[in-house]
Amino acid sequence: MTPPTAVEVPGRFEQPDGWSFPDQRNLPSGTGSLYAALIAGYPLAWATGFSPLWFPAVAILMVVWLIRYRPLRVPAGTISFALFLVLVAASVIQVDSASRLALWGLRASWYVAAFISFVYLARQTGPKARRRIVRAMILLWAATILGGYGAILLPDLTWETPISLALPGSIASDPFVRDLIVPRTSEIQTFWTGVRLNRPAAPYPYTNAWGSSVALLTPFVLAALQDRRIGLPRWLVVAMLVAGMVPFYVALNRGAWLTLVVGIVYSGLRSALVKRRPVPLLIVILVAVTGLVVALNTGVLDTAIDQLETRSADSNETRANIYLETIEQSAESPMIGFGTPRPNPSNPTGPPLGTHGQVWAIMFAHGYLALALYLLFFVYGFVRGAGKGVVGHWAKVSLLIGLLQLPIYGHLPMQLFIMMGAVGIATWPEDALGPARTAGR
Repeated sequence: MTPPTAVEVPGRFEQPDGWSFPDQRNLPSGTGSLYAALIAGYPLAWATGFSPLWFPAVAILMVVWLIRYRPLRVPAGTISFALFLVLVAASVIQVDSASRLALWGLRASWYVAAFISFVYLARQTGPKARRRIVRAMILLWAATILGGYGAILLPDLTWETPISLALPGSIASDPFVRDLIVPRTSEIQTFWTGVRLNRPAAPYPYTNAWGSSVALLTPFVLAALQDRRIGLPRWLVVAMLVAGMVPFYVALNRGAWLTLVVGIVYSGLRSALVKRRPVPLLIVILVAVTGLVVALNTGVLDTAIDQLETRSADSNETRANIYLETIEQSAESPMIGFGTPRPNPSNPTGPPLGTHGQVWAIMFAHGYLALALYLLFFVYGFVRGAGKGVVGHWAKVSLLIGLLQLPIYGHLPMQLFIMMGAVGIATWPEDALGPARTAGR
């Protein structure tokens, strides 16, 4: 017996089971302009002190676009992030001061904006939209590398912004708020040995955010080497990558180094095993061996090891203590957390609990279930995403890097939106639920 087939009528797409939906095959898929603006416009928002509000502001424009071109295309896995937002909202009852309420509201606005951007990305599936978004990622990478050179040449540069001058002193003087609204080129760290390190930060509040972003964005730069339609000459891309090595080395972000290396190795293995293309893996091996030989013969590796040893003992001990304290304190409010990071009872002058890693931030602020839902969203996106084409392949590599970074780097706000872009691109256009998917077949 021949199975029933879908029936088309003007303006409708009817299924054999009686359900019918608006025919969306002729609806515009979107140009990706708003998401590209969110990514590429961030450095300017940072320089003017507007970065805390940049993401919710652009998300409002995305909502307007989605309303105009409804019905929505709901990406697979969205429900887990939506439930995560419910628990973020519930955690507000644990907030016990006005300043913490403001911090909770800011972080919650970033999570909501990220959710909106992901739903928005589900309609930006055309080839032009993909290329526009990838170019925005590359532009942000270039701005990040320029910020790294700014830290090398002008490590003490900082400036007040219109936002920092307009806010009341009680708010603007808060250390976290000040880091967000008063730009600086570097995060200067002096260790007990008297060694001063000028570690790149611009255009982010902290060095860890700088290194994390470089690692997350580099796969999109590598995509430009393979996909000529992105529009960048190969010689320019190679020159950019070589130039980026200097500040990436100076930053001494061990986590960024390791996760990027793992991501590139994964890319080579995936090309060889899944795509039956062994050449990328051979190139990875050749570049790795060449780089190691150069590092050994120029003394670069020895210098890096010496500097890492200078800060590793202190850094490792600090992180270990924060992680242990965070786990112990989180057990006192496992369902909805504490709403925001809080001072460490064992070390009130040290880093707050719920920092130094997105995993610990969510666990402490919003509870164990919220952490499970957050991880489920990104792990599901990685496993489910086909990563088709050059751009999809490198987006999946970026997503893997982001997953590896979750225990060691905080991803708020910029890195969260990079990861959302990586999930969206890696899963385009197969993973969507609801009318849009059915109508498109």
